[in-house]
Amino acid sequence: MFSTATDASKIALVHLVARLRLGRFLLLDTQFITAHLARFGTREIPRADYHVILAEAVEASAYFPATPDQATLTAEIAAIYAESRTRDGDF
Repeated sequence: MFSTATDASKIALVHLVARLRLGRFLLLDTQFITAHLARFGTREIPRADYHVILAEAVEASAYFPATPDQATLTAEIAAIYAESRTRDGDF
């Protein structure tokens, strides 16, 4: 992802994850792990486990909230922030 504003891609990722969580998505495949992604709980999993989780995610009922309630979205972003602080201590 490219942007001209500092940390814009990080902010966009947090916003995406919040909306996915609100929509009950089970999986976000990042393809690789970075220090930034690790703050949010990204982990490497064996291929066989991935296929099981992927099958569950495909069958799960999820939706992408086009216009999420702002208060709910803000609360979800705050929860992501709090979780990241317990993993890394620095956001």
